[in-house]
Amino acid sequence: MDPSHIRNFSITAHIDHGKSTLADRLLEVTGALSQREMMEQVLDSMDLERERGITIKAHTYLALHHNLEILPVINKIDLPSAEPDKIREQIEQVIGLDATEAVLASAKQGIGVEEILEAVVHKAPPPKGNPDAPLRALIFDSWFDPYRGVITLVRVVDGRLRLGQKIRLWANGSSHEVEGLGYQTPKAVP
Repeated sequence: MDPSHIRNFSITAHIDHGKSTLADRLLEVTGALSQREMMEQVLDSMDLERERGITIKAHTYLALHHNLEILPVINKIDLPSAEPDKIREQIEQVIGLDATEAVLASAKQGIGVEEILEAVVHKAPPPKGNPDAPLRALIFDSWFDPYRGVITLVRVVDGRLRLGQKIRLWANGSSHEVEGLGYQTPKAVP
């Protein structure tokens, strides 16, 4: 896959501000899941997610301090109590972030979802790794599957992962063979 077509982003908001609904609409609009695979609140359907909320979160202040691109979105504009202009002012005054180009959205109604995707494509940078460099990757989640063994989710920073490849974990120096490889859409695709 051409890295220039990849965008890594997170959705950050308070509880009940529409993170899961927005994530579901993004998956729907991009065709990441078929209509058959789509169900109400796809990302919150996992047991762990229901227990502690969606895990695709970052803290705005950390993003600001790490010079990450922040795309303000004002969600739930379909509600009678919505005050997008007042919210723009609050974003600017409280967070110190320019909100003049904040996308107005209603994830529930599907309003503004395509505009959010366009903003992500144009403002968020693609990964900067070198696919020809030695492999460097970060494990960001893992679990044990009784049939397949340890499953890890990794972010490849440099290099490439291949089936049968020998890898070494930096933390403990242990070596392993890559027995399966795929990506999340959010379902696992070999």
